[in-house]
Amino acid sequence: SGINAEYVSSGINAEYGDNSFVMVLVFALLLVVGPAACSDILSMTRSRLEIAERDSRSSIGRVSRRCARTSFYKALTDIEQSIKYAEAKFSPSSLDKSTKNLQEIRKSIISAARSGNYRIGREIFGFYQYLQDRSSHSKSRKRNRRSTNDIISYIKTKLGDKTFKEFFSIDSGTTLTFVLDTTGSMKEDIQQVRNIVRELSSPANEVDDEHSDFDMGSGFYTFLLAPFKDPDYGPLETYADKGELLSALEGLSVDGGGDCNEMVMHGISEGLHETEAYSPVFVFTDAGSKDLDEKDSVMTLSQMLYSPLYFFLTPSPECEKDISDYEDLARETSGQVLLLDKEELRNMSDFVRSTGVGRADIISGSERSGKGRIDKRSTGERHIIEFNVDDTVDTLVVTVNFRIPTGSSYLLTPDRNLVIPKFVSAITNMRLYEIQKPPPGVWTLKAITDIGDKFTFKVNSVSPTNIDFDFYFLVEKQPSGKLVPAKHATPGHTMKLKLNVLGGSDLIRPEKSIVFLIDTKGNVISTIQTLALSKEYNFQYDGVFIVPDESFKVMVYGETQTGHPFTRTSQATITPSYGILQASRSVIKYRMIRPGSSGHFHFKFQHFSEKTTDFRLTFSNPGKIIKESSPIYFPGLESRRRKIIRLPYDVPTTVPDGTEYRISLVVEGGEVKSTYVHTIVITRFAPTR
Repeated sequence: SGINAEYVSSGINAEYGDNSFVMVLVFALLLVVGPAACSDILSMTRSRLEIAERDSRSSIGRVSRRCARTSFYKALTDIEQSIKYAEAKFSPSSLDKSTKNLQEIRKSIISAARSGNYRIGREIFGFYQYLQDRSSHSKSRKRNRRSTNDIISYIKTKLGDKTFKEFFSIDSGTTLTFVLDTTGSMKEDIQQVRNIVRELSSPANEVDDEHSDFDMGSGFYTFLLAPFKDPDYGPLETYADKGELLSALEGLSVDGGGDCNEMVMHGISEGLHETEAYSPVFVFTDAGSKDLDEKDSVMTLSQMLYSPLYFFLTPSPECEKDISDYEDLARETSGQVLLLDKEELRNMSDFVRSTGVGRADIISGSERSGKGRIDKRSTGERHIIEFNVDDTVDTLVVTVNFRIPTGSSYLLTPDRNLVIPKFVSAITNMRLYEIQKPPPGVWTLKAITDIGDKFTFKVNSVSPTNIDFDFYFLVEKQPSGKLVPAKHATPGHTMKLKLNVLGGSDLIRPEKSIVFLIDTKGNVISTIQTLALSKEYNFQYDGVFIVPDESFKVMVYGETQTGHPFTRTSQATITPSYGILQASRSVIKYRMIRPGSSGHFHFKFQHFSEKTTDFRLTFSNPGKIIKESSPIYFPGLESRRRKIIRLPYDVPTTVPDGTEYRISLVVEGGEVKSTYVHTIVITRFAPTR
């Protein structure tokens, strides 16, 4: 408030020129939402535009804690990636043709948002922003600013205030997905799940701001319940508050089972097809999975949505279950496997709640290969893990999991004080630590295990305005040489990294940051080379790296504004592959499909291994709209060759407007595996072809 709009707008364009799509978007959101409603948007531009607002920082602090959630910055990253993709896709000759469909594209944005398909809507919005800005009718800078303000105002008018904020994740809530085994042996578990839900905190808008900073970040909850047994699973239901969910849990039919394995993967898949991006998924079962053929699809969906999978496993007296597949899924999605007694489940309410706030990974790993040494007090192996806790952390959550109960752990503060665990499992000695307002500094975790025993650990920062980051890759498109956003990494190839620190320079010292690649055990693989601050933003980094052969995560090390070291680790695990599977047609036209229409989905698989290989494609078929049977085989694909895949579809006229389908595809052959998720929305506003 009190800031000259024309001055700020001209300042953006003076510094960033015509390529300032996202910064203009940020300013347009500020104008439409209002600085008093969400002052954190203003703080993103303050340091670069040198606005004299230093004295206002303390006065807007509490407002920012409500609004400046990392989800907002992740929404901006979605839009930015779409703009980058559009820059690479559209040639000058194709721009005029594409801009003729701007009105239909506007309708598609609204249709996607109204049906809750926010990520697709933001993707299409990025295309719209690029086309509008580059069209022959909006060349001037002033007109670009006006057109951006117009589309933002148009979206808000059409959606209303609540949906508009959810669409841009300005004041969005949290979706908690419960995937629940409802066979006869789970009666006690389900009762404990009721207790967990009952003890969840009130939504933020029901909490007194003066007395509960933690709950200010917890947002409002939306719940998904995905029951499963054998051979049935579903139906998945959505509940607006915990009272509705509790009633649904009371009414569950708990029976059946009788063998050791259930339809666990189908239950998880049901939840992942409906949950929101960045939302946690909780799986409760005492059984193994008999549908492991769905495991790759589940992992692909979870990684695409950045939805961590948390498994709460209780013992079954009659069955010995193999949990290695659950551990794989948890590790690859930045989730966890918790082995608990049935009565111990109720102690997990705070843990469940904390995953739905601004949760960011500080560090995680398993076994700490090469770090262990024999402990003199026992026949076990001692592991020491040191990590940084910075001054932005409201709550520190540390979990240490063991396979057998002989393992133990100790957590020490920077002053070498021993921290008492909040919970210790009687089954596996799993330990949960939760520390409010932890002192900044270097903390130490000591774990002692039997030689050969497996243990995992995870350290999380919980704060409504957490330091976190999002990233994507850019690869050179041939023969144009344009850089295109990529979700895949090929071993040995050089890639460009775009990394956005969510929260920006208000929280960190940008010039102090270093970015590493680490393996899934927490060990450093390499440092990102030629890392530099982006020319466009002082919270975005450009780097170049060579893709390793092994699975990796991205880690950021740096300093906060107060000089305390911080560490954050990416949630997503990147698994390099010598094959790349992706969509090969327009994001807009083949993401929005009209009811009653038919056609083909087009995908492209590129093969980079050195050997001629036989490949198999498997895919999910939500809604049974694909008129081709899985799997499909394409033998003898030579190195450096590609395969175009056409899957026919036919959408019934009875499909409700706004229905979203997530089609997961997996190509396997030899040592090559590549996955892709194609998300579509059925809407009568889909552009014509």
